[in-house]
Formats: sequence, C-alpha cells, structure tokens
Amino acid sequence: MALSRTASESDVSVHSTFASRYVRTSLPRFKMAENSIPKEAAYQIINDELMLDGNPRLNLASFVTTWMEPECDKLMMASINKNYVDMDEYPVTTELQAR
Repeated sequence: MALSRTASESDVSVHSTFASRYVRTSLPRFKMAENSIPKEAAYQIINDELMLDGNPRLNLASFVTTWMEPECDKLMMASINKNYVDMDEYPVTTELQAR
C-alpha cells in the first residue's frame, strides 16, 4: 500500500498555514509564481512540506544512524558552498577526501 499519492488536478497550488502571514494567496505548485514572495515565506513553505516526511530519528526500519555530532553539522555547513567536482579549485578538500 502506497503511503504517498500523486498530484491530482486539484493539487495545483501550495497552501501553507504557517507562511500565511507573508502569503495571502495560494502559490502554484508546478510552475513559478508570477510575483516573488518574501524569503521567509519561501523558507517556511518548504520547511512545512519537509516536515511531512517524519522524523529520521524515529525511523526504526532503516537500521542506520541518522544522528551525528554537532561538529559534523558545523563542518558540513562550513563547506556546503564548495563545488567538490572542481578538484583544482579546492585542492585541500580533494586531498582530505583522498586521505
């Protein structure tokens, strides 16, 4: 039994309860909106939809660790803007990966 469903013709808009202080109307789901919205609203709408996936810490079926030390999060955020494919531009990162 599938727990998710495909979008129907009636699901052409995104409705966000928590972003409603920024966005008064529904946003199109499958195309870019005509007008821009505040960055806070875009964040809130995406964050609200991602919350529907559940909590990875409570996933007992995958048998993997989904928690990591806060220092790992800091390292990931400090290097998230690097293009690791461009090894000539980031030689220290390439060398660290090779080790």
